[in-house]
Amino acid sequence: ALQKFWLQVHLYVGLVAGALFVLTRLTGSLLVFYKTIDEWLNPDQLIRTAGSDRPLSDIVAGARTVHPDWSPPDSLIFPLHDRDSFHAWFKDPAAPSTEERWHVVAVDPSTARPLSDRRWGGFFVSFIYELHQELLLGKPGEIFVGILALFLLLSIGSGLYLWWPAPGKLRRALSFQPGGSPIRRQYDLHKLTGLAGALLLTLLAATGFYLEFPDVVTSVVRWLSPVRDSAPELQPQSEPQAGLPRIPPEQAVAIARTAFPDAKPMWIGLPQHERDSYSVGLRQPGEVRQAGGQSEVWIEQYSGAVLRLQDWRQFTGGETFLAWLFPLHNGEALGLTGRWLVCVTGILPFILYVTALRMWWLKRAARLRQRNR
Repeated sequence: ALQKFWLQVHLYVGLVAGALFVLTRLTGSLLVFYKTIDEWLNPDQLIRTAGSDRPLSDIVAGARTVHPDWSPPDSLIFPLHDRDSFHAWFKDPAAPSTEERWHVVAVDPSTARPLSDRRWGGFFVSFIYELHQELLLGKPGEIFVGILALFLLLSIGSGLYLWWPAPGKLRRALSFQPGGSPIRRQYDLHKLTGLAGALLLTLLAATGFYLEFPDVVTSVVRWLSPVRDSAPELQPQSEPQAGLPRIPPEQAVAIARTAFPDAKPMWIGLPQHERDSYSVGLRQPGEVRQAGGQSEVWIEQYSGAVLRLQDWRQFTGGETFLAWLFPLHNGEALGLTGRWLVCVTGILPFILYVTALRMWWLKRAARLRQRNR
Protein backbone atom coordinates (compact mmCIF):
# COMPACT_ATOMS: atom_id res chain seq x y z
CA ALA A 1 0.00 0.00 0.00
CA LEU A 2 2.83 2.39 0.85
CA GLN A 3 4.58 1.60 -2.43
CA LYS A 4 1.37 2.31 -4.34
CA PHE A 5 0.86 5.59 -2.47
CA TRP A 6 4.33 6.89 -3.33
CA LEU A 7 3.93 5.72 -6.90
CA GLN A 8 0.81 7.85 -7.22
CA VAL A 9 2.56 10.81 -5.58
CA HIS A 10 5.54 10.49 -7.92
CA LEU A 11 3.31 10.07 -10.97
CA TYR A 12 1.00 13.03 -10.35
CA VAL A 13 3.71 15.42 -9.15
CA GLY A 14 5.59 14.63 -12.36
CA LEU A 15 2.56 14.97 -14.61
CA VAL A 16 1.32 18.20 -13.01
CA ALA A 17 4.61 20.00 -12.34
CA GLY A 18 7.02 18.15 -14.63
CA ALA A 19 6.82 20.70 -17.46
CA LEU A 20 7.62 23.52 -15.01
CA PHE A 21 10.56 21.51 -13.62
CA VAL A 22 11.84 21.30 -17.19
CA LEU A 23 11.32 25.03 -17.79
CA THR A 24 13.05 26.20 -14.62
CA ARG A 25 16.00 23.86 -15.04
CA LEU A 26 16.58 24.55 -18.74
CA THR A 27 16.49 28.29 -18.08
CA GLY A 28 18.86 27.69 -15.17
CA SER A 29 21.26 25.91 -17.50
CA LEU A 30 21.32 28.96 -19.77
CA LEU A 31 21.89 31.32 -16.85
CA VAL A 32 25.02 29.45 -15.77
CA PHE A 33 26.76 31.18 -18.68
CA TYR A 34 24.47 34.20 -18.92
CA LYS A 35 27.23 36.79 -19.22
CA THR A 36 29.04 34.89 -21.97
CA ILE A 37 25.75 34.41 -23.85
CA ASP A 38 24.86 38.09 -23.44
CA GLU A 39 28.23 39.22 -24.79
CA TRP A 40 27.93 36.81 -27.72
CA LEU A 41 24.44 38.09 -28.59
CA ASN A 42 25.29 41.74 -27.90
CA PRO A 43 28.89 42.46 -28.87
CA ASP A 44 28.21 46.19 -28.41
CA GLN A 45 28.67 45.52 -24.68
CA LEU A 46 32.36 44.84 -25.28
CA ILE A 47 34.85 47.69 -25.46
CA ARG A 48 36.98 48.28 -28.53
CA THR A 49 39.20 51.09 -27.30
CA ALA A 50 42.49 50.75 -25.44
CA GLY A 51 43.80 52.95 -22.67
CA SER A 52 43.77 53.49 -18.94
CA ASP A 53 40.45 53.59 -17.09
CA ARG A 54 38.80 56.93 -16.45
CA PRO A 55 37.92 57.93 -12.85
CA LEU A 56 34.68 56.47 -11.56
CA SER A 57 33.22 59.98 -11.39
CA ASP A 58 33.58 60.17 -15.18
CA ILE A 59 32.04 56.72 -15.61
CA VAL A 60 29.02 57.74 -13.54
CA ALA A 61 28.74 61.04 -15.42
CA GLY A 62 28.91 59.21 -18.74
CA ALA A 63 26.15 56.85 -17.68
CA ARG A 64 23.97 59.76 -16.51
CA THR A 65 24.07 61.36 -19.96
CA VAL A 66 21.72 58.58 -21.05
CA HIS A 67 19.16 59.43 -18.34
CA PRO A 68 19.96 63.01 -17.28
CA ASP A 69 16.58 63.53 -15.59
CA TRP A 70 16.77 60.38 -13.47
CA SER A 71 18.38 59.89 -10.09
CA PRO A 72 22.03 58.78 -10.11
CA PRO A 73 22.63 55.09 -10.78
CA ASP A 74 21.89 52.88 -7.80
CA SER A 75 25.06 50.86 -8.34
CA LEU A 76 27.99 50.43 -10.67
CA ILE A 77 29.25 46.94 -11.57
CA PHE A 78 32.94 46.75 -12.41
CA PRO A 79 34.31 44.97 -15.52
CA LEU A 80 35.08 41.27 -15.08
CA HIS A 81 37.61 40.98 -17.91
CA ASP A 82 39.77 43.12 -20.21
CA ARG A 83 37.05 43.79 -22.79
CA ASP A 84 34.20 44.13 -20.35
CA SER A 85 32.47 47.43 -19.63
CA PHE A 86 31.09 49.10 -16.51
CA HIS A 87 27.38 48.55 -15.97
CA ALA A 88 25.39 51.28 -14.25
CA TRP A 89 22.00 50.25 -12.83
CA PHE A 90 19.26 52.91 -12.85
CA LYS A 91 15.80 52.69 -11.31
CA ASP A 92 13.11 53.78 -13.76
CA PRO A 93 11.17 56.61 -12.04
CA ALA A 94 8.16 55.94 -14.27
CA ALA A 95 7.74 52.41 -12.92
CA PRO A 96 4.66 51.72 -10.76
CA SER A 97 5.23 52.08 -7.03
CA THR A 98 4.48 48.39 -6.56
CA GLU A 99 7.49 47.27 -8.59
CA GLU A 100 11.01 48.25 -9.54
CA ARG A 101 12.12 48.46 -13.14
CA TRP A 102 15.77 48.71 -13.96
CA HIS A 103 17.80 50.05 -16.86
CA VAL A 104 21.39 48.92 -17.36
CA VAL A 105 23.76 51.35 -19.07
CA ALA A 106 27.09 49.94 -20.29
CA VAL A 107 29.99 52.40 -20.20
CA ASP A 108 33.42 52.15 -21.83
CA PRO A 109 36.04 52.27 -19.03
CA SER A 110 38.65 54.16 -21.04
CA THR A 111 36.40 56.82 -22.63
CA ALA A 112 33.38 56.98 -20.25
CA ARG A 113 31.24 56.74 -23.37
CA PRO A 114 27.87 54.98 -23.00
CA LEU A 115 27.73 51.84 -25.12
CA SER A 116 24.11 50.80 -24.62
CA ASP A 117 20.99 51.36 -22.55
CA ARG A 118 18.84 48.29 -21.92
CA ARG A 119 15.75 47.68 -19.82
CA TRP A 120 16.10 44.68 -17.54
CA GLY A 121 13.72 42.03 -18.80
CA GLY A 122 13.81 43.41 -22.31
CA PHE A 123 16.90 41.57 -23.56
CA PHE A 124 17.41 37.83 -23.89
CA VAL A 125 19.38 36.83 -20.79
CA SER A 126 17.38 39.17 -18.53
CA PHE A 127 14.14 37.70 -19.93
CA ILE A 128 15.48 34.19 -19.20
CA TYR A 129 16.48 35.31 -15.71
CA GLU A 130 12.98 36.58 -14.92
CA LEU A 131 11.41 33.48 -16.46
CA HIS A 132 13.64 31.31 -14.27
CA GLN A 133 13.13 33.33 -11.09
CA GLU A 134 9.47 34.25 -11.25
CA LEU A 135 7.90 32.82 -14.44
CA LEU A 136 7.31 36.46 -15.52
CA LEU A 137 4.68 36.78 -12.77
CA GLY A 138 6.46 39.13 -10.37
CA LYS A 139 6.34 38.43 -6.63
CA PRO A 140 3.57 35.79 -6.90
CA GLY A 141 5.78 34.00 -9.43
CA GLU A 142 8.70 33.96 -6.98
CA ILE A 143 6.48 32.34 -4.35
CA PHE A 144 5.23 29.81 -6.88
CA VAL A 145 8.77 28.90 -8.01
CA GLY A 146 9.84 28.49 -4.38
CA ILE A 147 6.96 26.08 -3.77
CA LEU A 148 7.83 24.34 -7.03
CA ALA A 149 11.30 23.66 -5.60
CA LEU A 150 9.65 21.78 -2.71
CA PHE A 151 7.65 19.68 -5.19
CA LEU A 152 10.88 18.88 -7.04
CA LEU A 153 12.37 17.65 -3.76
CA LEU A 154 9.23 15.55 -3.22
CA SER A 155 9.54 14.11 -6.71
CA ILE A 156 13.21 13.23 -6.18
CA GLY A 157 12.56 11.69 -2.76
CA SER A 158 9.60 9.60 -3.92
CA GLY A 159 11.54 8.48 -7.00
CA LEU A 160 14.45 7.29 -4.86
CA TYR A 161 12.04 5.47 -2.54
CA LEU A 162 10.40 3.68 -5.47
CA TRP A 163 13.78 2.76 -6.96
CA TRP A 164 15.39 1.52 -3.73
CA PRO A 165 16.25 -2.12 -4.45
CA ALA A 166 15.54 -5.12 -2.29
CA PRO A 167 18.56 -7.01 -0.87
CA GLY A 168 20.46 -8.79 -3.62
CA LYS A 169 18.87 -6.78 -6.45
CA LEU A 170 21.19 -3.80 -6.57
CA ARG A 171 22.83 -4.87 -9.86
CA ARG A 172 19.48 -5.16 -11.60
CA ALA A 173 18.39 -1.79 -10.17
CA LEU A 174 21.49 -0.19 -11.70
CA SER A 175 21.24 -1.92 -15.09
CA PHE A 176 19.77 -0.98 -18.44
CA GLN A 177 18.12 -3.73 -20.50
CA PRO A 178 18.24 -2.73 -24.18
CA GLY A 179 16.43 -5.90 -25.22
CA GLY A 180 13.46 -5.38 -22.91
CA SER A 181 9.98 -4.17 -23.79
CA PRO A 182 9.50 -0.50 -24.82
CA ILE A 183 8.04 0.24 -21.39
CA ARG A 184 11.00 -1.41 -19.68
CA ARG A 185 13.50 0.54 -21.78
CA GLN A 186 11.80 3.82 -20.93
CA TYR A 187 11.73 2.85 -17.26
CA ASP A 188 15.43 1.97 -17.21
CA LEU A 189 16.33 5.24 -18.91
CA HIS A 190 14.11 7.15 -16.49
CA LYS A 191 15.52 5.54 -13.36
CA LEU A 192 19.18 5.78 -14.41
CA THR A 193 18.77 9.44 -15.43
CA GLY A 194 17.13 10.14 -12.09
CA LEU A 195 19.88 8.38 -10.17
CA ALA A 196 22.60 10.24 -12.10
CA GLY A 197 21.10 13.61 -11.30
CA ALA A 198 19.44 13.04 -7.92
CA LEU A 199 22.18 14.62 -5.80
CA LEU A 200 22.69 17.71 -7.97
CA LEU A 201 18.97 18.19 -8.61
CA THR A 202 18.37 18.03 -4.85
CA LEU A 203 21.09 20.64 -4.35
CA LEU A 204 19.63 22.91 -7.03
CA ALA A 205 16.09 22.59 -5.65
CA ALA A 206 17.20 23.29 -2.07
CA THR A 207 19.36 26.28 -3.01
CA GLY A 208 16.63 27.52 -5.34
CA PHE A 209 14.17 27.46 -2.43
CA TYR A 210 16.60 29.62 -0.45
CA LEU A 211 16.88 32.15 -3.28
CA GLU A 212 13.08 32.53 -3.39
CA PHE A 213 12.58 32.47 0.40
CA PRO A 214 15.86 33.76 1.89
CA ASP A 215 14.21 35.06 5.07
CA VAL A 216 12.66 31.66 5.81
CA VAL A 217 15.95 29.79 5.39
CA THR A 218 17.91 32.44 7.29
CA SER A 219 15.49 32.19 10.21
CA VAL A 220 16.06 28.44 10.38
CA VAL A 221 19.84 28.83 10.16
CA ARG A 222 19.73 31.36 13.04
CA TRP A 223 18.53 28.60 15.34
CA LEU A 224 21.90 26.93 14.88
CA SER A 225 24.32 29.81 14.33
CA PRO A 226 24.25 33.63 14.54
CA VAL A 227 23.50 35.51 11.31
CA ARG A 228 23.74 39.29 11.24
CA ASP A 229 20.75 41.19 9.84
CA SER A 230 21.52 42.83 6.49
CA ALA A 231 18.18 44.55 5.85
CA PRO A 232 18.60 47.77 3.80
CA GLU A 233 16.96 49.90 6.50
CA LEU A 234 19.67 48.81 8.93
CA GLN A 235 22.57 49.98 6.76
CA PRO A 236 24.82 52.69 8.28
CA GLN A 237 23.90 56.27 7.41
CA SER A 238 25.82 59.43 6.64
CA GLU A 239 25.55 62.69 8.59
CA PRO A 240 25.22 65.72 6.29
CA GLN A 241 27.50 68.59 7.21
CA ALA A 242 27.09 72.13 5.94
CA GLY A 243 29.60 73.00 3.24
CA LEU A 244 31.10 69.50 3.10
CA PRO A 245 30.68 67.96 -0.38
CA ARG A 246 30.26 64.29 -1.14
CA ILE A 247 33.51 62.42 -1.74
CA PRO A 248 33.86 61.05 -5.29
CA PRO A 249 33.22 57.32 -5.85
CA GLU A 250 36.87 56.61 -6.74
CA GLN A 251 37.87 57.90 -3.29
CA ALA A 252 35.30 55.63 -1.66
CA VAL A 253 36.78 52.65 -3.52
CA ALA A 254 40.31 53.67 -2.49
CA ILE A 255 39.21 53.81 1.16
CA ALA A 256 37.59 50.38 0.86
CA ARG A 257 40.80 48.96 -0.60
CA THR A 258 42.80 50.18 2.39
CA ALA A 259 40.54 48.00 4.53
CA PHE A 260 41.09 44.98 2.27
CA PRO A 261 44.39 45.55 0.41
CA ASP A 262 44.37 42.16 -1.33
CA ALA A 263 40.78 42.42 -2.52
CA LYS A 264 39.42 43.27 -5.96
CA PRO A 265 36.57 45.83 -6.14
CA MET A 266 33.53 44.27 -7.81
CA TRP A 267 30.82 46.92 -7.45
CA ILE A 268 29.93 50.15 -5.69
CA GLY A 269 26.55 51.22 -4.35
CA LEU A 270 26.07 54.97 -4.87
CA PRO A 271 24.23 57.24 -2.42
CA GLN A 272 20.77 58.24 -3.59
CA HIS A 273 19.92 60.56 -0.70
CA GLU A 274 21.83 62.85 1.63
CA ARG A 275 21.92 60.31 4.47
CA ASP A 276 22.92 57.32 2.38
CA SER A 277 26.41 55.85 2.50
CA TYR A 278 28.65 54.36 -0.15
CA SER A 279 28.87 50.57 -0.13
CA VAL A 280 31.77 48.89 -1.88
CA GLY A 281 31.71 45.17 -2.63
CA LEU A 282 35.05 43.40 -2.91
CA ARG A 283 36.29 39.88 -3.52
CA GLN A 284 39.14 38.71 -1.34
CA PRO A 285 41.35 35.75 -2.29
CA GLY A 286 39.58 32.48 -1.54
CA GLU A 287 36.04 33.83 -1.55
CA VAL A 288 33.49 31.40 -2.93
CA ARG A 289 31.63 34.07 -4.96
CA GLN A 290 33.70 34.61 -8.09
CA ALA A 291 31.57 37.17 -9.89
CA GLY A 292 30.54 39.30 -6.93
CA GLY A 293 32.50 38.82 -3.75
CA GLN A 294 31.07 38.86 -0.24
CA SER A 295 33.28 41.35 1.56
CA GLU A 296 31.80 44.84 1.84
CA VAL A 297 32.74 48.26 3.21
CA TRP A 298 30.24 51.01 4.06
CA ILE A 299 31.70 54.53 3.83
CA GLU A 300 30.35 57.88 5.01
CA GLN A 301 29.67 59.89 1.87
CA TYR A 302 30.97 63.21 3.24
CA SER A 303 33.86 62.45 5.59
CA GLY A 304 34.99 59.17 4.01
CA ALA A 305 34.92 57.45 7.40
CA VAL A 306 34.51 53.67 7.38
CA LEU A 307 31.14 52.96 9.00
CA ARG A 308 31.10 49.18 8.83
CA LEU A 309 33.10 46.25 7.49
CA GLN A 310 31.92 42.84 6.34
CA ASP A 311 34.84 40.43 6.12
CA TRP A 312 34.04 36.99 4.74
CA ARG A 313 36.94 35.58 6.79
CA GLN A 314 35.04 36.49 9.96
CA PHE A 315 31.69 35.00 8.95
CA THR A 316 29.93 32.84 11.50
CA GLY A 317 29.15 29.24 10.57
CA GLY A 318 25.61 30.24 9.63
CA GLU A 319 26.76 33.15 7.48
CA THR A 320 29.30 30.94 5.73
CA PHE A 321 26.61 28.34 5.03
CA LEU A 322 24.30 30.97 3.54
CA ALA A 323 27.15 32.49 1.54
CA TRP A 324 27.70 29.16 -0.23
CA LEU A 325 24.10 28.65 -1.37
CA PHE A 326 23.97 30.94 -4.41
CA PRO A 327 27.45 29.94 -5.70
CA LEU A 328 26.36 26.31 -5.42
CA HIS A 329 23.13 27.07 -7.25
CA ASN A 330 24.88 28.55 -10.29
CA GLY A 331 27.95 26.30 -10.05
CA GLU A 332 30.55 29.05 -9.59
CA ALA A 333 31.56 27.62 -6.21
CA LEU A 334 33.38 24.84 -8.07
CA GLY A 335 34.72 26.95 -10.92
CA LEU A 336 34.18 26.08 -14.57
CA THR A 337 33.69 22.38 -13.71
CA GLY A 338 30.86 23.30 -11.34
CA ARG A 339 29.20 25.50 -13.93
CA TRP A 340 29.23 22.74 -16.52
CA LEU A 341 27.85 20.25 -13.97
CA VAL A 342 24.95 22.57 -13.19
CA CYS A 343 24.41 23.28 -16.89
CA VAL A 344 24.24 19.59 -17.84
CA THR A 345 22.12 18.73 -14.80
CA GLY A 346 19.52 21.21 -16.02
CA ILE A 347 18.89 18.99 -19.04
CA LEU A 348 18.06 15.90 -16.94
CA PRO A 349 14.48 16.92 -15.97
CA PHE A 350 13.67 17.10 -19.69
CA ILE A 351 14.82 13.49 -20.14
CA LEU A 352 12.92 12.44 -17.00
CA TYR A 353 9.76 14.16 -18.17
CA VAL A 354 9.87 12.71 -21.69
CA THR A 355 10.54 9.16 -20.47
CA ALA A 356 7.79 9.44 -17.82
CA LEU A 357 5.27 10.65 -20.40
CA ARG A 358 6.39 7.91 -22.76
CA MET A 359 5.90 5.22 -20.08
CA TRP A 360 2.48 6.61 -19.18
CA TRP A 361 1.43 6.68 -22.85
CA LEU A 362 2.68 3.14 -23.56
CA LYS A 363 0.89 1.74 -20.50
CA ARG A 364 -2.29 3.58 -21.44
CA ALA A 365 -2.12 2.20 -24.99
CA ALA A 366 -1.57 -1.33 -23.63
CA ARG A 367 -4.63 -1.06 -21.38
CA LEU A 368 -6.76 0.17 -24.27
CA ARG A 369 -5.64 -2.78 -26.42
CA GLN A 370 -6.60 -5.22 -23.67
CA ARG A 371 -10.04 -3.65 -23.30
CA ASN A 372 -10.69 -3.89 -27.02
CA ARG A 373 -9.86 -7.58 -27.24
